[in-house]
Amino acid sequence: MICVNCFHAKTKVANSRPHKKSAGTWRRRQCLNPSCGKTFTTYEKPALDDSISIHYGPRKSPESSAPFSLSKLTLSIAASFSHDAVARQLHSLSLAETVEQLLISQVRTPSADDIAATTHHVLKRFDELAALQYAAGHGLVEITRNRRGRPSIR
Repeated sequence: MICVNCFHAKTKVANSRPHKKSAGTWRRRQCLNPSCGKTFTTYEKPALDDSISIHYGPRKSPESSAPFSLSKLTLSIAASFSHDAVARQLHSLSLAETVEQLLISQVRTPSADDIAATTHHVLKRFDELAALQYAAGHGLVEITRNRRGRPSIR
């Protein structure tokens, strides 16, 4: 890793600890450039972007798969906040990162349905209207009309 102070190409790890509450590692690094020698801290967390290929079930062909995309998940979550522009801008990325960390903690490789269900669960705890809009857009709920013409959710 390069030094964040002088951009020297080599640093050494002086201390390293896993996070207590999340999947990640805290590292204290020291620059090996004799004229710098500064110490800085890095926080490393696993990401699904490169390591996981998402398999799409009945929605697409059985052999269809694509790499996980945090940006696509963020945009999908942002679209569910059509009622709250401030939440769309401020919280979409952090909610997507929360979903990603929950998916990383699973033992098996997540499917597209697992991602949708986990995202819906996270949104439901954060904003019920956004969760409902997300669920309706991803086929997790079905909105029908009763005899009186009022909408009902299944």
